[in-house]
Amino acid sequence: MMDTIVKFTSVYDDATVRSLANEFSRLKGECYVDHAGTTLYSDTQIRNVSADLHGSLYTNPHSTGSSLTQDIIERMRYRVLSHFNTNPDEYSVIFTSGATASLKMIAEGFRFTTDENNKLAIAIESPHSSPGSFIYIQDNHTSVLGMRDVVVARGADVICLGHDEAFKVLGQCSTTIHDFYSNEKRNSNSLFVYSAQCNFSGLKYPLKWISDTHAGALSVFAKKPSTKWYVLLDAASFAATNKLDLSVYKPDFVCLSFYKMFGYPTGIGALLVKNKSSDVLDKMYYGGGTVDVALSFERFHRKRQILYQRFEDGTLPFLSIASLQYGFEILSKLTMDQISKHVFSLAKTLHHSLLTLHHCNGKPVVKLYSDSDYEDHSSQGGIVAFNVMRSNGEYIGYMEVLNMAAIFKIHLRTGCFCNPGACQRHLSLSTKDILQNYEAGYTCGGIADLINGKPTGAVRISFGYMSTIEDVQTILLMITKCFIDKPCIRKFPEWWKDHKMGIFKNHIYKNFYNTNIDYSVSYIIKNEKNVNNFQNNSHNENKNLNYFNIRNFINFNKINTQINKCILQRLYVYPIKSCGAYEITDSWNLNSKGLEYDREWMIMTSSGTCLTQKHYTNLCLLKPVIVKKQKIMKLTYPGMPTIEISLENTYEKSIKHPISQSRICESRVEGIDCGAEVSEWLSLALGKPNLRLVRQSHGRQKKGLDKIELSFSSQAQYLAINEASVSWLIDKVSHDLDFKKDTAVHRFRGNIIVEGCKAFDEMKWEHIRIGNNNFKINGPCTRCQMICIDQTTGKKTIEPLRTLAEKFHGKLRFGIYLTRLENTQGMLKIGDHIYYS
Repeated sequence: MMDTIVKFTSVYDDATVRSLANEFSRLKGECYVDHAGTTLYSDTQIRNVSADLHGSLYTNPHSTGSSLTQDIIERMRYRVLSHFNTNPDEYSVIFTSGATASLKMIAEGFRFTTDENNKLAIAIESPHSSPGSFIYIQDNHTSVLGMRDVVVARGADVICLGHDEAFKVLGQCSTTIHDFYSNEKRNSNSLFVYSAQCNFSGLKYPLKWISDTHAGALSVFAKKPSTKWYVLLDAASFAATNKLDLSVYKPDFVCLSFYKMFGYPTGIGALLVKNKSSDVLDKMYYGGGTVDVALSFERFHRKRQILYQRFEDGTLPFLSIASLQYGFEILSKLTMDQISKHVFSLAKTLHHSLLTLHHCNGKPVVKLYSDSDYEDHSSQGGIVAFNVMRSNGEYIGYMEVLNMAAIFKIHLRTGCFCNPGACQRHLSLSTKDILQNYEAGYTCGGIADLINGKPTGAVRISFGYMSTIEDVQTILLMITKCFIDKPCIRKFPEWWKDHKMGIFKNHIYKNFYNTNIDYSVSYIIKNEKNVNNFQNNSHNENKNLNYFNIRNFINFNKINTQINKCILQRLYVYPIKSCGAYEITDSWNLNSKGLEYDREWMIMTSSGTCLTQKHYTNLCLLKPVIVKKQKIMKLTYPGMPTIEISLENTYEKSIKHPISQSRICESRVEGIDCGAEVSEWLSLALGKPNLRLVRQSHGRQKKGLDKIELSFSSQAQYLAINEASVSWLIDKVSHDLDFKKDTAVHRFRGNIIVEGCKAFDEMKWEHIRIGNNNFKINGPCTRCQMICIDQTTGKKTIEPLRTLAEKFHGKLRFGIYLTRLENTQGMLKIGDHIYYS
């Protein structure tokens, strides 16, 4: 446990803490801090759902006699409204698949005109009415950005309101503005969309903006100032840990996702519609259950009059809806105010603790991205976003942090979190920067975390109602052990007091309103022509951008390809994917997929997932021994008797040996089940029920132009490791009692171990010849936390990943992938000479 100068203020009493620990006992040893992605379901919740489904007969709600199902659906509508302190007289509940589907429904159905005869206007202006405006703030979710093209096609003006502009205008609405616009006839409808809580920084946007918008505060931006304003509140992030009181704040539309509130069920959300505003929602498509009558031979139908019946196409996910009651029951054991204060207290403790961390030279360890000083839970939620920095001021890529976090069993989120506007603002990226990053290989959800030394995203920690102070301590421990140049200095920076005042001043704008001021809002173009032109112009500038070349950090002498002393020192196959190695002492056959028997088997769960050491480190203790003369493979595991597997591929698709399917690196793979005996042995050895051993039934081709045939290996046919490079790296590892240098080479799980070369010579090779076999270099191997597993014990350490990242500026590449150019049978032999160019 790490000492800190920041004190945590507990919100829950001891009984609540113990109760939550029992409810989430599966979190023991795990640190889950991605609650903004999804929170977790409780044990009691799932037990109650299971008991309900076992004891109830729920039938299709459209079927006559399904009163039980119909009743539970209606009761859940009331339950949803009750949770938000409103009732059916005020709001209607439309069940959707989630917040995104709710946003899409509004984009497609909101009527921007007041012309009843032109309900679904497609960019058509009538003499009496023309479409209004669609305004959203910069820090909205991608799903809100996706609404733009839909509303543009329907004639609306699209405006992006900057973060600072929003705070300048909204919240300062005066009655004068309201009176001015109320005297004019409203000839259009306009829609303002914003998030109640930013899922990037955790900033809570004022709910008072709802009434300010209704009063006309945004009319200064609209091309038709006399428009009537409606508000769509994205409450997906906010509602998970905060109280939304719809009796006080009354947006016209609210979108929700229930899995963010209580973890289960997924795939179900809601759109709450204020009944007085429902007349601006139109709908063209209709599905089963949404019409009173429809004809086949004529285009005639009549939609149902009740709002939710009109919009809920097809059969509702009634079993998921029935399960909602048990999620609300869990939340009712606490108050939303308690939950809000609890997650805020955790976030404040983490934020302030990170703020105090400094390297031995006084440089900060993290760059924090926040819009508040974390002193008031009414303006800040349970989210902390940051990037880690080295003592020389360089950024550490979020993928490196993600890999180190995995060693500590920390589950967090990295990237831009589907909020490109907030990401751009906090990282100070221009539009040109983002487009250049895209040209250089960055994509949403991708692994390009640093481009030209600058971050493309961040690390996000988000807390839920069951999070604990131990979670905060685990995060701080990981950062301290992996990223701080010691001794660590703990102090609040000198600028913090002034920064806090700056934040306060920037978000309080008293008596501010001036219609003559240019607020520099962005009017969105109605096509992507300008963006495409920029991309075309910048492509040539960026096509030669290199993310990283490990050789830039090593001094090399020119290689003389005519005289070298490189030889094949050791050879390994890994018959069962992600399990122990079998060392070859003489020679070994090669086939079209690689070394014979290499990754020809894998262990699958009952759900078809391949077991790997990333989640089951003890797999390295499962050792195969290949006895070619007897045509068997022996499997050994500590405390278990040896079991034998036939090497002859005599299995055929049958009831006894069925075909199994799984996925490896986005490729679908097939194999034949090896039977019940080895299945029982594996399940007993690894302590996980219903495991199956599967043998590849036919080769698979890697995606891409080369169409390389692969076994169950992840990326390539062969992985080569230079022993000199390993020695160079382990010499740089600081004193770590848990890191055994003499067995370090095994952590990299290479097939081909070469000696006689200089350290990192292999990073310059393009082609090599080993014996009589020619190979093409496919590139370096990108490393993850797998190299932190001691292959002799199964124990995880922070080395050598920490040192590898530190020495090579976060680029976790070690070893090279090879593809054999000949497709015929071949052979490798220990001592073979290696020639390269």
